[in-house]
Amino acid sequence: MKTIEVKTIELNTYNWRYIRLALTLSLLKGESVVIKNGFEFIEKNYDLLHLFNSFKKIVSDIGAGIINSSERDIIFNPEGLSCNIYNFDCDEYLPISEIELFLMAPLFHSDCRSVINYRGVTHSHLSYPTTVIKTTFFDFLERLGFYGSFNLKRFGFYGSGGGIAESKIFPAEPKRCDDLLSFNESGVDGVKIFMAKMNMDMANREKEFIVKNTGIDESRVQIMEIVDADGFGNSIQAYTVCNGISVILAKDMDIYNSAGDFIFDESKYYKALSNFVQDVGSLSKLKKIPQCYVEEILPYMLMTGSAINDEIKNFPAYSICREFL
Repeated sequence: MKTIEVKTIELNTYNWRYIRLALTLSLLKGESVVIKNGFEFIEKNYDLLHLFNSFKKIVSDIGAGIINSSERDIIFNPEGLSCNIYNFDCDEYLPISEIELFLMAPLFHSDCRSVINYRGVTHSHLSYPTTVIKTTFFDFLERLGFYGSFNLKRFGFYGSGGGIAESKIFPAEPKRCDDLLSFNESGVDGVKIFMAKMNMDMANREKEFIVKNTGIDESRVQIMEIVDADGFGNSIQAYTVCNGISVILAKDMDIYNSAGDFIFDESKYYKALSNFVQDVGSLSKLKKIPQCYVEEILPYMLMTGSAINDEIKNFPAYSICREFL
C-alpha cells in the first residue's frame, strides 16, 4: 500500500494570500499539505470564512481534491487539475480573481488550453480587480513564458456579484528572465476613479485627496461612472508602464461585508486611500511595485530559475514557495 506523504507548513505571517498560495502549489505539485493554525486564522476573520468555504466547494466540484479543516488547521489532499472548459457561477461574496489565481499555476502546466467562464464578483476589497491580473500579472508572466488572458465583460461588485469575465490559460513555455522587476524609470501616467450607483461627491473627494497627496496633475485623474454594473462599488486604479510592462495599482473600497451589511467606515476609507497613495509613491519614487504583486509573480520566477534578490527572499511567500518548488 502506497504511503501518502503530507507536507506540514506553519506560516510566519497569516493572511489569505499565503493560504491560497500554499493550496495552489499543493495542487500544482500533487502534494498533500497541512497548513498549521490556518483555520484558526480564517475563523477569526468573518469575510474569509465565506471565501474559504467557497474554495472547499469549488475544489470538490471540479474534482481537484478535498479541502478539510480541523479545529485549528487546514488540510488539502489534491487530486490534480486538467485542461478543460470551466464555468463558475459564483455568489455575491466570492471574488473571481481568487479562483483565477488559485487555478492558474496548475492550468499553465496542462497539455492544452483551458477556458474559464466566470459570473460573480469582479471588484472586491478582498482581492485584485480582474484588470490587474489581465494587464499587470499576465504582462509579467508573459516575460517568463506563461500566457493567459482575463477579459472583463461586466462589472460586478462585492455584495452583489453579477459581473462577467472570461479567462484563457495556455500551456507554459517557461523561460528565464533575470531583470523582470528592474525598472529604469517609472511614474504614474494617470488615475481613474470608478463609481457605480454611488454619490459622485465621494469621487470628487477621492480625486482631491489623490491630487493633494501624490502631486499628480488633476487633469490626469478621471472620474468614470459605471452604468452597466451589478451593485454599488468604488474602485480606484493608477496606470503606468515600467520597462514595457503595464502596471495597474488598484484599491477597491470596503463597502459591504459577507453578510450583506453596509459597513462603510470613514477611518477605513481614508486608510485605504492612504495605502493607495503609498503604493503610488513607492512606484514613482522607489521604482517598486507592491510586495503583494511580487509575491503573486514569485512562484513563476522560481519555476523558471529567474534571479531573485535577497529582499524578496525575506518575503513570507518565498519560504512557502520553497516548500514546493
